Amino acid sequence: MKISVKAIDYPISVFKAEWPNLVLWAFLLSPLIIRLITNHRYSKFDLLAIYTAAISVLWLLVIRFASFNQFKTHVVLFPFYLLAVVDLFLVLNFNARFTAAYVFIGLNNYKEASDFLSTYWRPLTIVLIIFVACYGAGLIGLYKRELYKNKGFFVLAISALLLGYCAYFYKTVKVNSFGKHAVLDLVAKDQSTPIGYLSQIGLTAHLYLQSEHFIKQRQESEVKITSVSNESNIETVVFVIGESSRPQNWSLYGYDKQTTPNLDKLAGIYKFNRMCTTAPYTAVAVPSMLSLEPISDWNAIASKKSLVGIYRAAGYMTYWLSVQEVDSFGGIIPQIAAEAQNWQYFERSYDGVLMPEYQKILNKGDAQKQAIFIHIKGSHFDYSRRYPEDFKRFKPSTNSAKDKMTAEYDNTILYTDWLLNSIIEQLRLSKKPSVLVYSSDHGENIMDDSRGLLGHGIGNKYDLPVSAFVWASDNISGQQALKLSKLKERENQRVSISSLSHTLLNFTGVLTSEYKSSDDLLSDDFVTSKCPYLLGTGYVPAFDFDAL
Repeated sequence: MKISVKAIDYPISVFKAEWPNLVLWAFLLSPLIIRLITNHRYSKFDLLAIYTAAISVLWLLVIRFASFNQFKTHVVLFPFYLLAVVDLFLVLNFNARFTAAYVFIGLNNYKEASDFLSTYWRPLTIVLIIFVACYGAGLIGLYKRELYKNKGFFVLAISALLLGYCAYFYKTVKVNSFGKHAVLDLVAKDQSTPIGYLSQIGLTAHLYLQSEHFIKQRQESEVKITSVSNESNIETVVFVIGESSRPQNWSLYGYDKQTTPNLDKLAGIYKFNRMCTTAPYTAVAVPSMLSLEPISDWNAIASKKSLVGIYRAAGYMTYWLSVQEVDSFGGIIPQIAAEAQNWQYFERSYDGVLMPEYQKILNKGDAQKQAIFIHIKGSHFDYSRRYPEDFKRFKPSTNSAKDKMTAEYDNTILYTDWLLNSIIEQLRLSKKPSVLVYSSDHGENIMDDSRGLLGHGIGNKYDLPVSAFVWASDNISGQQALKLSKLKERENQRVSISSLSHTLLNFTGVLTSEYKSSDDLLSDDFVTSKCPYLLGTGYVPAFDFDAL
């Protein structure tokens, strides 16, 4: 077949004309591309990834074919390039994109900027050199350069851009209904480059202004440590916060499918058969779980420092690792994360993505005690996105939607079982006296009855009970082991997730003025919980397990 010279010359001539823009595009798109490549083992290549890439390319085309001088345009876009520098730095060093998570926590921790810069000045310098080289070469190439212009391409690109945003908005309206949450979800998911950075900053501003008074109160609140006992030899505390994981689907709690094969045979585990949440929503349940205040006093939970801040005040090196996104559904959880000295987000990934960073933390050679808080995605809908192909063990018995969802949900539990076992195994290998607490934030409805209810936020026997347990290494002191055996008595008692913080503080010998022995599972003064909780309709004083 004969190929014309014109066909060969055309791409070369386009490259010669457009190379400055291509250099600039390569830099702007590099965080997105690198994140996709490095994270392929820890996430499914989904429609949102395609959407983000497509929106990014469309924005770049709109900029390219706008009727402005391209040199001046990219000079004006300088602030967006600086945000791309931050984005690239985060991807290369933390495998995370520039999102509201980092902006929000940065606003809370700006006083520690000097410490951050002293630690990361080398990789930051490398990224800045890459930026200067690409941005400088691009601007030099664009200066006084005549570029091909076509209004038709501009109209086509901006039309496709609007269509893309409208399509996603339609999708999120179907899930969240038309209103504020649908808009905020659209903004939160817009991680395009370069204009998408405005979406993340806008979301941060919304979250910050929404809870500004609580943020100020939390920052000004003081943790009053009343005593730190030398009797506890615990060096590492791990608190794993699960998601949408109900005990009805754990073989550890009697489910007829073996969904928790590792935990079923794990020694040193104390499970709770009647653990209840304080709210069937993550934004309320997680802050309550990490607070010493009762769920009846939400203002106190929101305005006082959490268990994270307490351990930091007690001299622990604190860490927050999260696979959750920061959006309007997270409430004050980013404020809690900001109380830690170290935090890292692994958005839109399998939970296993955090294991290398977790191992790195455990392998640190310093003698300082560690408190590691891990917020996983667990069994959050869409269930099929929560586990790799290797964990697709359970299959639906029929073609019904319920059987399909149940099989996918069971696979999420299987993957959570693997993750928890891996976290515990690394604690064993560290040979440090350790304790791990796991609790889901709430349960889940999986079309269990004729109503066909799916998800949570309802407040019933499916989304109020949660899976939860405590594990301790076999090298804790004899006195601590004796104290922990008290949990056997609590196995079938009504227990609220709000008791976990009080219990953990007692076990590690860190007590504060807010500690209550009546909420401490290790105390003889413990009072069986009535399982109060918050719903959108208000405070509910009790949940009756006996009616199940």
